[in-house]
Amino acid sequence: MDDLQRLVSRLYRSGVERPAEDFQRWALQQLKAVVPHDAAVWGMGHAERGQFHNVKVFGLDQAFAKALQEWRDHNPLYPRLADSDGIPMDMRDAVPDARFYRSEIYRKCFRPFGVERILSSGHMDPRCGLYTLLSLYRFDRDQPFSEADRQHFRVAAFHMVHACSHNFFLHLARPASEHSERPAAVADGRGVLHEAEPEFIALLAKHVPDWQGMHLPEAIAGRIGTESRFAVEDLCVEVQPLSDIFLLRIWEETPLDRLTVREREVVQAVSRGLSHKEAGRELGLAPTTVSSHLYRAYAKLGVASRSELARLVHGMP
Repeated sequence: MDDLQRLVSRLYRSGVERPAEDFQRWALQQLKAVVPHDAAVWGMGHAERGQFHNVKVFGLDQAFAKALQEWRDHNPLYPRLADSDGIPMDMRDAVPDARFYRSEIYRKCFRPFGVERILSSGHMDPRCGLYTLLSLYRFDRDQPFSEADRQHFRVAAFHMVHACSHNFFLHLARPASEHSERPAAVADGRGVLHEAEPEFIALLAKHVPDWQGMHLPEAIAGRIGTESRFAVEDLCVEVQPLSDIFLLRIWEETPLDRLTVREREVVQAVSRGLSHKEAGRELGLAPTTVSSHLYRAYAKLGVASRSELARLVHGMP
C-alpha cells in the first residue's frame, strides 16, 4: 500500500475518532506525507464566488483569510477553480511566474505572509451549491508543486472533503433523537445550507422537483426556528437548534408519522409486547389512557389488532 492509499484509509478509519473541530487540521497534517506543504486554507461555503461561511487557516496568521477575501476579485485562480470542479489548479496554470511575482496581488496578498507557491482545489455539490476550497502553500519559491503533487492532491482532496462531512455529522450533528439515523443537514435561520449529507439532498430533490440551489425550499426555510417537526411534500422534517444554526433531518412520511408523539410512544410500547398496565407504568400513564391513545392510533393506522400493529411497526411480513 503506497502513501496515498494509506492516507485515504486513515481519513475514513482514523478520522472518525477525531473531534469535528480538529478534523481539518489533522487531515492536512496527514496530507503532508503525500503532498508536502507549509500552510493551507480550508474554506467552506457556497458557489457564489468566495462566499464562505467558514474559513480555517493552518500554518499562517488568520489575517491571511481576510487578505484572500479582500483580493478575491483579483485572484486569477478563482475563475479557473469555478470551471474545474475537483481538478487542482496551480497559480502557474492561471498566470506565468514572471507576471505573478510582479503582480499587485502577490505583493499585497501573498508575499506579506511568505506564500510563494499555490495549489488549490475546489469541490462543489451542483445540486445545492455547497462548495469547499482547499489551498496548499509553500514558502520556498524554488519548490514548486510537481505534476505528481497535483495528481496526489486531486485524489486526496476528494476524500478529505467527503471524510470531513462524514466526521461532522458523526460527531456534531447526532444528538439523541428518535430519528438520529435519518439523513441530516445543517442550515442557518434563513434556510441557507451549511452542510448536507448526500441522502438529504437526494430526498429533497425527489420530493421537491423544482428545488435547486443553496437555499432550502421556502416551505421548510420559513419554519426553521419556529417549529420542531412538520411535514412538507410527503416529507417529515425535524429541526433541532445547534447554537446559532439548526440541524435538520428529513425522511419520507410513513403511517406512524401521522400519530401524535404520545400515540407513537404508546404504539412503540405495545408493539414490544407490553400490556396496557406495563406500558402505562413505563410512560407514566393510566392504563385507561393507554387504551385511549391506542384506540386512536388503530384508527389512524388502519389496523385492528396487536399483531397487525406489530407487523406495521417492525416491518414484519
